[in-house]
Amino acid sequence: MSEQLQSLKEFTINNPDLVTWTMTGLLVLVGMLLQKAWIKEYISGWKLKHLLRNIGADSLHNVIIHDEMDGKIFIENLILMPDRILILGVKKYKGLIFAADNIDLWTQVIGNKSYKFDNPLRQLESDALTLNSKIENSKIQEKVLFIHGAEFPKGKPENVLEIMEVSAWRNTSAHTDIPGPLLADWKKLQELVLLDDRDKELFMGDDNTAGLNLFSLLSIVMITTLWLVWRLA
Repeated sequence: MSEQLQSLKEFTINNPDLVTWTMTGLLVLVGMLLQKAWIKEYISGWKLKHLLRNIGADSLHNVIIHDEMDGKIFIENLILMPDRILILGVKKYKGLIFAADNIDLWTQVIGNKSYKFDNPLRQLESDALTLNSKIENSKIQEKVLFIHGAEFPKGKPENVLEIMEVSAWRNTSAHTDIPGPLLADWKKLQELVLLDDRDKELFMGDDNTAGLNLFSLLSIVMITTLWLVWRLA
């Protein structure tokens, strides 16, 4: 054992740069493992963002539009499809979802625990009604997309979508000609937009979101920095 320790000591002395950067790489790897959940969700969000920008002829994301009462409404995703304009909400609930169009509270079940949340279609219906009053030729349709594999054991409401359904639109609508009246309505909505922050996350709210662990991130950054300062000084 002592011979092995002596050999290791000699190796570290004779290869200082290799030891420095190998240890730095290990610290970075530990930092990434501690942020695994956040990294996974960030990649998932990037893929969803790319998908939603390519399923229609045009789209607006995270926009604010005046309502009829001198107030404002927030629209998460507004997408121009070949035959309609679509308001699409995104939810990240997992587990079993018990839902119906005509009930105000839906239920999420994970293991032995259950959670109530507001029927997301209610707000989308209200937003669609507001936008429909501002256009002349089309009727805006509302849908909500569940992206984390939620299951609906008692049946999925008509206006609820799963990710595979939305993915199927990508190859069928992007290059389709848009009727003139529908395009005119779309341009009218574009003119009403007060804010279009295209760089925001598409995910809004805190429905089972994995957050960035700032404490562990800062700890790893500090340790790595101190290590490099000590080794390279």
